[in-house]
Amino acid sequence: MDYTTIPQESKAEILESTVINGSAEEIAAAFKELGHIEMTARALGLACRYREAKVVRTLIEHGASFDFPKSEELERRYHCYSGMKYHNYRSDFSLYLLNITKQIKGACCCKGLKLAKQAARRDKTFLKQISDNERGEVLRCLVENAERISFEPSEMLYYAIFTRDNFIVTELKKINVKLSDTRINFITNGGPISDSYWYEWLTMTEKLENENYLPVMKRFAAELDGRLFHCTGKMYDITKKRFVNAEILEFFLDNFKTEKLNKTDVIRGLIDCNAVNSLPTIEKPGWLDNPKRRDEMIEYSQSQNRTECTAWLLDFKNRTADLAAERKKADKRAERELNASPTSVTMMKKIWSFKKQDDNTLIITNYKGNSTEVIVPDTIGKSPVTAIGNGAFAGSCGKCGGIVGNPYSTLEQQKAHRAITKITLPQSVRYIDKGAFGDMLSLTEINIPDAVTEIGDAAFYECRALAQIILPRSIKHIGEHAFRRCDNLTAVVTKGSYAEDHCKKHNIRCVCKED
Repeated sequence: MDYTTIPQESKAEILESTVINGSAEEIAAAFKELGHIEMTARALGLACRYREAKVVRTLIEHGASFDFPKSEELERRYHCYSGMKYHNYRSDFSLYLLNITKQIKGACCCKGLKLAKQAARRDKTFLKQISDNERGEVLRCLVENAERISFEPSEMLYYAIFTRDNFIVTELKKINVKLSDTRINFITNGGPISDSYWYEWLTMTEKLENENYLPVMKRFAAELDGRLFHCTGKMYDITKKRFVNAEILEFFLDNFKTEKLNKTDVIRGLIDCNAVNSLPTIEKPGWLDNPKRRDEMIEYSQSQNRTECTAWLLDFKNRTADLAAERKKADKRAERELNASPTSVTMMKKIWSFKKQDDNTLIITNYKGNSTEVIVPDTIGKSPVTAIGNGAFAGSCGKCGGIVGNPYSTLEQQKAHRAITKITLPQSVRYIDKGAFGDMLSLTEINIPDAVTEIGDAAFYECRALAQIILPRSIKHIGEHAFRRCDNLTAVVTKGSYAEDHCKKHNIRCVCKED
């Protein structure tokens, strides 16, 4: 039979079958019979997994390689990546050598690899994965011929670390193999999420089992020669859920670039997951030495009913605080505030939380006062207030599946919000965000300034006591459920306006007036 004329995929199958079933001599003969074979990478990988170094050498001597053509047709034919979709990545059949029996979670390069523990032969016997001694021989053979067969020892090291194949890691380190500069650059400096190296690093780190996280990351740390891991918001989100393990938190603080982290958010996250055993870790670098932050965290822990965390924080305060000095300092601060203008930024911050926007205007994010009749300022400092933010006056936190809420307000603030009866908004307000006044069960009176153009989703959700609201012609959009469960509400609208159409569409009682 003329094997040189059969389809390329059939040639690849014949070679792979010969690797599993034949001798080194039969493999050499197969190359002569088959002629040019476009895909030898899988056959070479199978030999690395199930056969001795002699078979691997025979394949290499006859032209087998981990390289293969880059084309969409080849990807379809062999169910692998050739570098078309992920420009940095190809299916890496050299990974057959690793002691793994399932795909590496998050790794693009495993597509097309079948990582069975054993391979069935035609005589109904099975080939098992080769021993570590044999794997060492095969690895040395691959390294010796690395350029010839497109084998990258540094990439093998990268994946061996992730899979905790300590034998391969040790063997590679014996011959001074290091991570590539490209890998180290992404680990220490990050990159765009569109880059497959950075994306893979994030994904593989995220998918590490908790028991593997520390051993793997410590091994990578040893490869970085004292450089720190890059930390983005995504990397922090991946890692913070592991902080219930104090050792992981300590490793993170020691080995990641954390200077841009919001320490208050980190501590709040520990409280959220009730990681009381990890709190001593943030005591060491002095994260709780600031009395204001410490007391805010005690209040937050109490509001979240985290009894154990609250007890630890109170004990920390009793152990470390100079209460007399703090009291004296607080008294002086209070005296300064009393002498300050009631409209100063310092005084306003005691009542309002707010954020500056790109146009130098302010958005109110939370009301912290106790008044039942609230007047929202038109300016704070020199900046005008132009928006009421998401859940700024909400009577709930929204954490338990509620439609509206402000997760950053305390239980006491939410209770105060529910008691408010009247709100006066300044004429500078142009936008009311979603859930801004949601769950304000006592609210009976509020004005909508003439400059308002948009009212967000569920903005007045469940304001059951609100009887009347005047919606100006300026409004161009009202979100979904904006007035849902406002059972007693009648809206005063301009005839022919967007507000009139909205009220009629959503069966809200309305009284029309002419301009």
